[in-house]
Amino acid sequence: NKIKIRITIKLASISKAKAGRICNEITLKCVELAATVGYNEDELLEKWARDSKILDIFEGTQQIQQLIIARRELGKSSSELK
Repeated sequence: NKIKIRITIKLASISKAKAGRICNEITLKCVELAATVGYNEDELLEKWARDSKILDIFEGTQQIQQLIIARRELGKSSSELK
């Protein structure tokens, strides 16, 4: 059971890291494709791009998920790998 939990936590972290990265990539590509309209503050697309970038910066989602994945892969605890 403990092995299943560890695998589940690792896979969840991998999924979260990938989803955040892909979300950022997609919204920024859409802004790029929309050209000047994509940078217009009145457009929802601009808000999505801004929000996805800010969430990643403020919450440090990518770094936290990568740290969790590294701990699981190396079999280290949070006190051993910071």
